[in-house]
Amino acid sequence: MLDASVDDESVLMSIETGHYYTMKVTSRAIWERLGTPVRVGDLCAALAAAYRAPLATVEADTLEFLNYLEAQKMIERRAE
Repeated sequence: MLDASVDDESVLMSIETGHYYTMKVTSRAIWERLGTPVRVGDLCAALAAAYRAPLATVEADTLEFLNYLEAQKMIERRAE
């Protein structure tokens, strides 16, 4: 996966498929935090605090996004 920052967006390209992805504010924040292994619960708690949002909402939205990334083979789940 190649990525580059352009203004307030991240543009990613899958070397494997050639598909491009654009990520804005929240999705970009999640993507950047995935640069090092992180537990989903810790990721959600940090995002909820950073955006002052209800944890339940952040968890639902983040899990949906992570599932999308996994389906696109952009990330892989690791066992603890």
